[in-house]
Amino acid sequence: MVSNNNESKSHYFSQIKGRSMLVQSMLAILFMTPVIAGAAPAGQRPVIPNPGEDLKLTKGLSVEKFFGGRLEQSQCQEELKSAEAKYLSDKKELNDSISAKNPAEISDRAEEKMDQSRKILLAKTEMCGSCATQDLEKKIVITNKKEYWYITDGSCFIGHHKDEATLNQIFDQAVARLKNIKRYPGKSGGFKALLEFSEIDMETGELLPPKEKIEVNPFFGFAGVRGPVALGLPVGFWYIFKNIFESKEKDNFKEFVMRFETVKKPANFPTPELKIHAASGTESATLQREVLLLQGMWYVNNLGYFRYYTAADFTLTIPFGIDFARNTLLDTVLTLSEDSSQKE
Repeated sequence: MVSNNNESKSHYFSQIKGRSMLVQSMLAILFMTPVIAGAAPAGQRPVIPNPGEDLKLTKGLSVEKFFGGRLEQSQCQEELKSAEAKYLSDKKELNDSISAKNPAEISDRAEEKMDQSRKILLAKTEMCGSCATQDLEKKIVITNKKEYWYITDGSCFIGHHKDEATLNQIFDQAVARLKNIKRYPGKSGGFKALLEFSEIDMETGELLPPKEKIEVNPFFGFAGVRGPVALGLPVGFWYIFKNIFESKEKDNFKEFVMRFETVKKPANFPTPELKIHAASGTESATLQREVLLLQGMWYVNNLGYFRYYTAADFTLTIPFGIDFARNTLLDTVLTLSEDSSQKE
């Protein structure tokens, strides 16, 4: 759903009616200030890492040894299993509530309960589970302005005690999942942080109907991402991007790489309206912010390894978003590994 820029601003500021003029002014300064893109000196901006295992995360160890060592933390492993069981139980409770067509407020409470157990699961996963992330990195780049880049990099490894056929199946499902445009948004059972994800016609600016498989390479799209709460309001970041993917295979070793970066939006592209969709069907507004500079990479191989990297210039310091960014990264890469390991 789209609306013109003036209508969108009016709609979102109506959500904060009754707040002080000072708070509204701060919000306007933080998120409505125009951004001017500029060319950076060579080597200044972050660079997408080479595809492969994140040896910085593992301190030079293979991912098998790094994540294998975590299995020896017996107490943490028990706590992780308990956290996973609690999350799955709360998830079932939510699904049962939706299937029973309970009132929205009941399902919304069930979803809040599930979200809380998911956070606990993510924390335990970070400590001793199958996924881990680098510390969030902030990088200030000077061009004709200051660029405030935030860099996240996370990995999962689920290759322990699996035979070649199982690992190849996991890899094939991961590739199919990453090419399935329809499954990306959280409201479609995909990545929770993604509010919208669509292919875009770069000539007309039109958002195209969702498909179950990316059919073109490169692929141009629109993404809307849920951000942290700022001054009581959830932020919705959005961007237009170019996506290029490639598959490699040598000596039965398979790799899939998907790289993406922002591009200039089409001249006729209207400001999108991003909403947070609860599982019950209720919707809530976001305060929108366009991201002009962003890059990222998905990498998977048939050894059971997954990696997700992103770097974005948010044009300002966002101290309140660090924990949110890390949890979003961890949840995203864990979701792909979970989906890919499910038996069809």
